[in-house]
Amino acid sequence: MANQIYLALQITAIGMGLVFGAILLLWLIMAILVRLLEDRPKVKTTEIEAQRKAARQRAAAVAVAVALAQEADLEPHEFPLPPTAIVSAWQAVRRSMNLNKRGTLR
Repeated sequence: MANQIYLALQITAIGMGLVFGAILLLWLIMAILVRLLEDRPKVKTTEIEAQRKAARQRAAAVAVAVALAQEADLEPHEFPLPPTAIVSAWQAVRRSMNLNKRGTLR
């Protein structure tokens, strides 16, 4: 009996080792292919800095626009009442039927 369990564990370990080995092998092949076949655009550092500066300017413009919008909307206002009742008669009846079925809540 112990020999069969040992054999089963050995077969399981070999199978799992093969699966993880295959996964690692595929990962290695993909990493090598990415490194070899990668087309890197040659971008100068001045272009990158210009893009960063433009992004900062856009972020600053958005921040100013949000601040101005918040400043203009300082005074609280009342929301208008809805044109109809929040709960229709049909909904009220269905909800009360559900409550009657379930009983009182504790």
